This record gives sequence, structure tokens and C-alpha cells, in this order.
Amino acid sequence: MNIQDVILGFLFEEPMSGYDIKQMMENSVSYFFDASFGAIYPALRKMEKEGLVEKQVIQQEGKPNKNLFAITEMGKRQFQNYLESPINPTVTRSDLLIRIFFGGFTTQEKITEWLLQERDKKQEMYENLTKIDNLYGQDMEHHKRFTLQFGIRQAEMIIGMIDDELNKLETKGE
Repeated sequence: MNIQDVILGFLFEEPMSGYDIKQMMENSVSYFFDASFGAIYPALRKMEKEGLVEKQVIQQEGKPNKNLFAITEMGKRQFQNYLESPINPTVTRSDLLIRIFFGGFTTQEKITEWLLQERDKKQEMYENLTKIDNLYGQDMEHHKRFTLQFGIRQAEMIIGMIDDELNKLETKGE
């Protein structure tokens, strides 16, 4: 999976601008795939050169022109090839877990601080995902709802593990 595959998937549904693609990512897949504008726009330019997408410039009064990208037949074939390719192993990268792994070189207070910060982030993610589920979940395509539920359960699991570790650290510190 790379950014081009993800962009093609969004464009398979409907034409979008780079801004629209970023918004869709933030509102749907950002808990397992995220990309900045600095990655999206160069990918779109490359994909246009490769014939995977076509750009339509929409004139706007009082605003810069809007570039709307649509997937081409070649882009659809490439996206289908991606869907049929073997699944890459999931790689988890976590700055928090690396720091805790080396936690013997810092203080319990610092580890507690890290855990509390991460808990706040995961709690916010959990609340955002459950809000989306409550508002739109019943109307979502089954496959999209599965990924949403996955994110909710993952956030619950991480929050629970952090709470358990915070309790252990608190008991240890007494």
C-alpha cells in the first residue's frame, strides 16, 4: 500500500480535489493511514503524468482555481491490481512504545507523563470515531463500517492497556 493506492481508492468513488482527498482521509482512514498535503499533491502530479488520473481545472471567482482529479481507466486497473495483490504485513511504529521499551533510562514520572499524553490522544480518537459511528455508522457500507469498528476497538484496547499500566505505576510508586 502506498499513497497512490489510497488516492486511487478515493477517486474510484468520485472525482475530488487534493483538499477533498485530505479531508476524506482525515474523516475516514486517518487512524490507520495518514498523509499530508505535502505527500498528496506530489502524488497527484505523478499520477497525472503516469495517466492514472486526469485533472480538470475549475474556474472560481474570487478564489484560486480548483483542480478536480478523476481516475482514468488505467488508474482503475492499477487500483484493481492493488486490491488483488498480496497483503503486506502490518507494521506498527510507535514512538511511545520505543520510549517505554527504553524506560529504564528515565524516571517513572516521565513514563507516566508519556502514558497520560497518549491516553488523551487515544481518548480523543475514540470519541471522534464513536461520534462518526453514531452519526453515520448505520448508513455506512459494511466494509467501511468494519474499519471504523476496528479503530474504535483498537482505541479501547490501547486506553485499557494504558490505564492498567498507570495503575501499576501508581501502585509501584506508593
